[in-house]
Amino acid sequence: MKRQSGFSLVSVFIVGAILMALLVLGLKVVPVYAEYFAVKKAFSKVISGTDVAASPTEFRNAFQRFADVDDITSVDRQMIEVTKDNGRASMHVDYRRTVKLYGPVSLLFEFSVDS
Repeated sequence: MKRQSGFSLVSVFIVGAILMALLVLGLKVVPVYAEYFAVKKAFSKVISGTDVAASPTEFRNAFQRFADVDDITSVDRQMIEVTKDNGRASMHVDYRRTVKLYGPVSLLFEFSVDS
């Protein structure tokens, strides 16, 4: 009689648990990066759509309009630094986002966005 090889029932459960953990991790991480890319997109739209002579408050208010539409909650308008150099405006923000995983375990994401 030939010896059978392959996955045992325990192996299938272990592989399934690992895949499930990776799926849950992915479902928690994807929204964080989606928000990061929304912030980058909002910065580029604000810079291209706002007059260079505008005040920093106008740049921040323009960003807030995009943030309200795109549901950006990690960046507030007061966190944004607006600088003007040689007739060109630029925006910068550093922010953190913490994602709770399980119990005392969480992930910390640190982002820096420039326009």
